[in-house]
Amino acid sequence: AGGVIADIKRRYPWYLSDWLDAFRDGNGQISIACILFLFFACISPALAFGSLFDEATEGQIGVVETILGTAICGIIYSLFSGQPLCIMGATGPEFAYTVVFYALCDTLDIEFLPARCWQGLWTALFTVLLAVTDSCAAMSHFTRF
Repeated sequence: AGGVIADIKRRYPWYLSDWLDAFRDGNGQISIACILFLFFACISPALAFGSLFDEATEGQIGVVETILGTAICGIIYSLFSGQPLCIMGATGPEFAYTVVFYALCDTLDIEFLPARCWQGLWTALFTVLLAVTDSCAAMSHFTRF
C-alpha cells in the first residue's frame, strides 16, 4: 500500500535510468527489436478493430481514431506507469461495449461521440480517485494476493 505519492517517491531515483539503460551497454539492438515488435503488436489490433469500429459506429470511430487513441494512451502510459504489460489498444470486450453503447445512444437519440467523451471522463475520474486514495489496498481483504 502507500498510494500514488509513495509510488512516485519509491521510483523517482530510477526514473531516468529506466529510460536510458535500454540503450546502454550494448542493449540498443535488443531494445530496437523490442520496440519494433511492440509497434507491430499494437498496430495490428488497431487496424483490425478500427475497421470493425468504423462499420459498427457508422464511421464515427474508425481506423485513424483507433490508431491515434492507442498511440496517445501508450505514450502517456509509458511516461507515467513503468508497467509495460498492459493492453493499451482496442479489445473484443471494448468493441462489444462500444457496439451496445452506440446502439443505446442511437435509440435514445443522443450524440454518440460527446456521450463517449463523457463516459471516458467519468471513468477517468473514478480511476484517478481510486489511485489517489490507494483503494487497491482494500483488495487484501478479498484475496490472498
